[in-house]
Amino acid sequence: MKNRIFTTVAIAAALLVLPACSGYQGIAAVHREMDARDNLPADVRNSSPDQPFDFRLLVEDAGVKYFAAESEDFTKACIAVYPVDEPDQWSIGCSDGITHDREIVTVGHVGQPTAKLVTTGFDTRALEDSGWKKIHDNVLIGRM
Repeated sequence: MKNRIFTTVAIAAALLVLPACSGYQGIAAVHREMDARDNLPADVRNSSPDQPFDFRLLVEDAGVKYFAAESEDFTKACIAVYPVDEPDQWSIGCSDGITHDREIVTVGHVGQPTAKLVTTGFDTRALEDSGWKKIHDNVLIGRM
């Protein structure tokens, strides 16, 4: 009986540790302290309360600001795209179930570049070869 309980406890502990062993450590650029540049404009809001909301500015390119947010366990992430000169054309996209390096989410708005958020360390060469432009370790943009 004691062996059966020990085996059950050992299996449960192994299952809890397994996700931590995946090696995925999240989006490195959002692991810094928040500062004033990270404030999303007031009209840009994520409509889902279950998605990350603690955004960090990743990069600004051609008058467009690209922000990212991530859940504490790294399994959910969002990108917010804010064109400074066309503030009504902002967009946000989120994804969940993130457990390894991959494309996370792609968002776009008519008249603005399509943006793709990827995990830190994701190999973007194939995307770049197909026309995506890497503007940050975690952000690629496509055509309008």
